[in-house]
Amino acid sequence: ADCLLGLLSHDLSRFCLTIIFEFKQLERFLIANREDYLKHSQMNYTAEQKQYNNWLTERLLEVASQHNYEFDPDSFNFVAIRDRIRCYYKSYVQTARKRGLRVLPSKQKAKS
Repeated sequence: ADCLLGLLSHDLSRFCLTIIFEFKQLERFLIANREDYLKHSQMNYTAEQKQYNNWLTERLLEVASQHNYEFDPDSFNFVAIRDRIRCYYKSYVQTARKRGLRVLPSKQKAKS
């Protein structure tokens, strides 16, 4: 979750409170889509993976809009937000591995 904190632009006086009350919607969205993201992440830069990542970013932006999130336009265009989503999942995988958990499904061998 740390990686997404920079996505939101907030007045500093209410920064902590807004993160507590509003940030959870984006995190819930990312958790709900984690398994599909990890599956697509194993496709190694295929068109399907790129299409999925763009779709996921668009959906995240929709969730953000529904909850009146505002992204800092000077710092976060579509590509930057997509990169932050990747960072969020990468951090999840690294933390899970440190704890000895298996998070990525084994790659399926192509049928002949």
